Amino acid sequence: MNICILQLGTYGDMILTTPIITAIKNKYPSSKINFIAGGRNYLVVKHHPDVSEIIIWNKLPHRLINNLLTFLQNKFDYYVDPKDHYSTESQIIARLVRAKVKIGLNYSNKKTFDITIPNAEQNEHLHFTQRVFQAFKYLDIPSSRDDIPKPVLFYPEDSKKYLESFLLDNGLKRNSYIVFNISASNSKKTFSEYELNQIFTEIVTDIPIVLTFDVNDTIKALNLKGKFRFLNLFFSRTILDIFAVVNNALRVITPDTSLVHIATAYSKSTLAFYSGLDNFFNKFHPNNPKCIVVRAKSGDDGIHSIPISLFVAKINSFINSYKEVL
Repeated sequence: MNICILQLGTYGDMILTTPIITAIKNKYPSSKINFIAGGRNYLVVKHHPDVSEIIIWNKLPHRLINNLLTFLQNKFDYYVDPKDHYSTESQIIARLVRAKVKIGLNYSNKKTFDITIPNAEQNEHLHFTQRVFQAFKYLDIPSSRDDIPKPVLFYPEDSKKYLESFLLDNGLKRNSYIVFNISASNSKKTFSEYELNQIFTEIVTDIPIVLTFDVNDTIKALNLKGKFRFLNLFFSRTILDIFAVVNNALRVITPDTSLVHIATAYSKSTLAFYSGLDNFFNKFHPNNPKCIVVRAKSGDDGIHSIPISLFVAKINSFINSYKEVL
């Protein structure tokens, strides 16, 4: 069976899609699993041993021609687009891909797909990963409303060596540091510079802290390092380096971002700060029994309604609870 899956979303979307790979392989051991992915999120599955081929979708004219040629050269048994809301881009790709059976969301009177999947309203109370599984029940792969499979992530030897070099340079050891992530998709969903200054002024810990951040937050991270010498800045090259640093951490502290789900993949104790949007939380909450969640006031689309005193109290409690276990 030759299957192609479309996933053009964020890093987090692709991370939460990875459990379906294992499910397909368990059901159909000899199947060939392919992805059509975005120019960034393809890295999430690049080193997955059960992924055969990744086609990177690109709308630039010269890249688009390559995509079209690739589509013409391949004919899949099943093409699955698990997106449960309308997307013009999804509709276009579905028409271009050659497959015996196409599974996805048909919109209005247009029947782009042979088999229609449930829409967002029908999936309203389901986690993102469960929504992905909904698209595969036609391949006799069941989904559960109770069990949410964890992500399955792989990173290359190069990222392992990069982490080892970082640990050596900073006098750190594996499983001896806490990852503190300061980046998110927008400023509302993460700590302000003022909040971070207050947090790191009042943190009480002798456990090393490794600061992770997006390239756009490099200046913020450097400013924090200038004020708080105990911070260790991890300059990741790609998300694969983040996989490595989280996998070898003691614990993780982060606002709502893909790092929450990376920590889930590696079963790391996590303190996560989420917005007050219930629908969003239901869809993307961490399915990690080792995760403590602190949420903003109801309706807040960020985390700034959480008092700084609560940030500090929760972080200190989270760190000290680990020391008590030791």
